[in-house]
Amino acid sequence: MANVELPSVNPSLGDISQSGVDQLRTLVKQLHNASVMQTEELLYILNNLDTRNVNEIDGDVLVTGTITAAKMNVQKLSAIAADLGAITAGTIDSVEIYGSYIATSRDQFPKVEMSPAGFKAYGPQGGESMSLGQADDGGALLFMDNGSPRGSIYGDAEGFHVGNMASVHIKSTDDKTYLEGPIDFTGALEVTGLKIEHIKDLSQQLAEINGNIENNMITNANFDNSTRNLKLYSKTRTVATVFIPASAPE
Repeated sequence: MANVELPSVNPSLGDISQSGVDQLRTLVKQLHNASVMQTEELLYILNNLDTRNVNEIDGDVLVTGTITAAKMNVQKLSAIAADLGAITAGTIDSVEIYGSYIATSRDQFPKVEMSPAGFKAYGPQGGESMSLGQADDGGALLFMDNGSPRGSIYGDAEGFHVGNMASVHIKSTDDKTYLEGPIDFTGALEVTGLKIEHIKDLSQQLAEINGNIENNMITNANFDNSTRNLKLYSKTRTVATVFIPASAPE
């Protein structure tokens, strides 16, 4: 930028003579010319400012609120390390996020929240519907109905537990329900509705046992004195014929 010197003015308190008037006119003309030159220089700088190649901007010259999100296009903001306060964002893709509380909503329901205590879900009325967290030395999944406990699934050193305040229903809609490994009914107080015909293999085995009993178990006997034969009968057949000789007279 050219060095533009402004003329100095030394006004006199006395009467202004004709030569003084001429001097003032000259000074006004010089001030006008200097102003025009400065204006042209400033317009040239502004019109030719290479904003695309600015490598450094002093933060003191930035005005708060003048940099908008639409004007930012960066690959990384890794140098940022600050307490940013409340942030409103669209999508955040991150490898690691650390925080003590994360929720899908601040004060509206339904919502899901995550805290050091675990995960919790709340229904439309604001009551707790589910929680996942620690229970003693294991993890637990609790189910609630608007805050009232209904059931739980948890694991600990003693095994895997399923419990409920009311009945527990295990149902397979499209296939069978498979139970593998030993089954212990020691603590069962009552078993109802279990029919033998509904137990496929057991029903077949019991039918075979029943057939063997009907064919082989002695249910009746008949002694023919003329032939000295004792016949033993089952329900379906003669199982055996035994000849009993007459005793010799003494």
